[in-house]
Amino acid sequence: MRKNGSRMISIGQYRLADLFLFAVILIIAGLLAFYAPKLFPENADFTFSLMVPIALLVIMRWGWCGIFYALGDGLLLCLLNLGNENFNPALFGVYIIGNVFIAVTLLLTKFIGKERIASKWYLSALFVSVGWLAVFFGRACVGACFGLGFVTIMQSQLWDLLSLAVGFALILLLRRLDGMFEDQKHYLLRLDKEKRNKMRRDTFGDELVEIDAESLSILNKKDNDLY
Repeated sequence: MRKNGSRMISIGQYRLADLFLFAVILIIAGLLAFYAPKLFPENADFTFSLMVPIALLVIMRWGWCGIFYALGDGLLLCLLNLGNENFNPALFGVYIIGNVFIAVTLLLTKFIGKERIASKWYLSALFVSVGWLAVFFGRACVGACFGLGFVTIMQSQLWDLLSLAVGFALILLLRRLDGMFEDQKHYLLRLDKEKRNKMRRDTFGDELVEIDAESLSILNKKDNDLY
């Protein structure tokens, strides 16, 4: 529908577009992480994954939907490695099920609150740490269940410490951008409230101010004489 010549979209359409955009970003990041070592083999020890920060961004913006981004990244990684002769099919379970352990961060959003997590840098850093550690131990636990060895899987993931550092930097940067690291329903409501307040100021001139009860009682006296 249109209002004043501009096209308006529903929150459902906005959500779908937002989730699609982050899905595209996740796929591109996954492909780059996989093919970069092949293009620059001398720098292969410095590869990293953006799965955790992207999934956490979506969790912050839309809640449980972010879990599917972690799951999808694990599936993509396994599909890309199918041609590797050393690839173990059990890794499908390790990376797909293990990545789902990032759902632990939903407890932080519930008990600490999204607004507090976004407003304090140390809570944002804790959010990233919990997400990364949940995936780290989740993969190790699933690997143990598939007979790959808990310690073996943990050792194979030590290179991923760079991903943790990149996740810290990315989230701490993006949280400073208005609305990026914020529940989108809350963000849209806040924008609408700010727009309405601006319209009221434009309509009535001066910005509304609060007057305490004592001052109001003085102003309301019929025979008030300040002199």
